[in-house]
Amino acid sequence: MGAFKVERTIHVPLEKVWAIAGDFTKSPDPSLPIAIVKKGDELNFGIGCERHIKSGRAVIHERLEAVDPCHSYTYAMLSGAPVKRYLAKVEFFAEGEGTHIKWSVDFIPKIPGTGGIIKSVIKKSYNKFIDEFEKIK
Repeated sequence: MGAFKVERTIHVPLEKVWAIAGDFTKSPDPSLPIAIVKKGDELNFGIGCERHIKSGRAVIHERLEAVDPCHSYTYAMLSGAPVKRYLAKVEFFAEGEGTHIKWSVDFIPKIPGTGGIIKSVIKKSYNKFIDEFEKIK
C-alpha cells in the first residue's frame, strides 16, 4: 500500500485557484487534455463525473467522489495506472494572499514493490499541475 502527500504554497489567491482547480471537467495543464466520459450530478457539484486524462499513450480514467466547494475535492482513479485502488483528496487553504495546496493520495500498487516508482511519477505530475495553478493571473 502507498500513501503520500504533495504540499505547496503558491502566491495566487484561493478564489482564483479554485476557479480552475474546482472544475473537474477542465485541466489546468494544456498538455494533458481531458475528455468527459460521464456527466456528474449537476445539483451536487458534479459528483459522479468521470473523465479521461490523456498523458502520452496513457489514458487515466477518474471519477469525482466528493466536493467541498472552495476547500477540497476527492476523486478515484478507475483505470490507466498500475494500481488496484487509488483515492486522492486535494485540499485548498487560504494562506495570506496565497493558497496552500495539499494533495493526499492512498493507493495499492498492482505489482508489489512498485509503490515507490508510482509515488515518484505521480508526485511529479501533481507538482506540474501546481506549477500551472501558480501561473494564474
